[in-house]
Order: sequence, then structure tokens, then C-alpha cells
Amino acid sequence: YGDEPETVAQAETSRTMEVSCPQFLAGFKCRPAGEGEDYMRLAVIGDIACDILLGDSSPLYLRLYDQGLINASFGGSFEMMPGIAYLYAGGDSKDARTVAAEIQKEADRLVREGIDEAFYQQVTRAAFGSNLRGLNSFENIAVSLTEGYFHGYDPFRFPEVFDSITKEDVTAFLRDNIRAERMVLSEIVPPQA
Repeated sequence: YGDEPETVAQAETSRTMEVSCPQFLAGFKCRPAGEGEDYMRLAVIGDIACDILLGDSSPLYLRLYDQGLINASFGGSFEMMPGIAYLYAGGDSKDARTVAAEIQKEADRLVREGIDEAFYQQVTRAAFGSNLRGLNSFENIAVSLTEGYFHGYDPFRFPEVFDSITKEDVTAFLRDNIRAERMVLSEIVPPQA
């Protein structure tokens, strides 16, 4: 796959299309994980960090929603592929630049002030529960076993991995990855009338 540089190729892009409301995606280029348990550990840390930063019960989500900057279409995720990792957020917004700036500000605030302990516990319990519920799905087990095989880890060790993750790990993820120089913003805007 080659080595992916840490810098972004293009910080902003915009395209005019026939949409009723402007849409955007803001992405943050993250450091990729190694193989083995490091891969699984980064996946869990990235998911928890994403939920703390962007989840629909996060302070940022509630603030942006109350201000009318986002609607229910807003969401985000952390993804990994061979040699790359990224966290993204997007949806409908008439002011994507402000939303992207607020995501960055909230990550900075969480790093500076720390993550609220009760909220951290709520998010990690929900993430653990989601993994546990996944054991009821044959499809989910098959996907987890296949991914674990190709990345060199045992997906059934997720309880130990969860136990090894601290609030400081999540804070370090936000500090190292959710930075202005790692962000790209892509917008789709409707034609001007």
C-alpha cells in the first residue's frame, strides 16, 4: 500500500451540485496503527474518542444542534484501513467552516481541561456493550474473526483491551490527531439562485 504522508493533500475542496442544503465532511488524518493487538486497541480508542467528541450525547453535538449549525444528519466515525486511519464528521450545515472549527476547539478543550469522568465512563460502557451485543450476530462474529486474522489479533480479547484503555489514552489520541494541520474540509453546496 505504500507509506501515507502525515500531511493532507488538500485542506479544502468545494463542489456545486443540485442539493437542497449544503453538505460537508471534515476529516482528520490520524496515525495508523501497527498490527496485532495495537490495531484492535487503536480501533477502540478511536471509537471512544469519536463518541466523546462527536457523539449525539456529547456537549459539542448538543451545542451545535442548539445553535442550528447541524441537524440530525450530523455524525462521525473513526476508520482504519491498511496504512491509514482517519476520524471524520459530516452532515448538512449552512456553515461547515464554523462546525469544523468548533470540532477542533472542542478537541482542544478536552485535551486542556480533561474529559469528564462520568461521561467517559458512560461512553466506554456503551462501547463495551456494543461489542458484547455483537457476539449475538453471526455476521458480526465472522467479520470480527476475519479482520482479526488479517491484522494479527484475537477479537475475543476485547474485554482485556477495554480494560487496558485509560482516559489519558483517549486524550492523547485527541491531542495527537485532531489538529488543524491534519484536517480537511469538503463541501457540496447548492447552485446560487
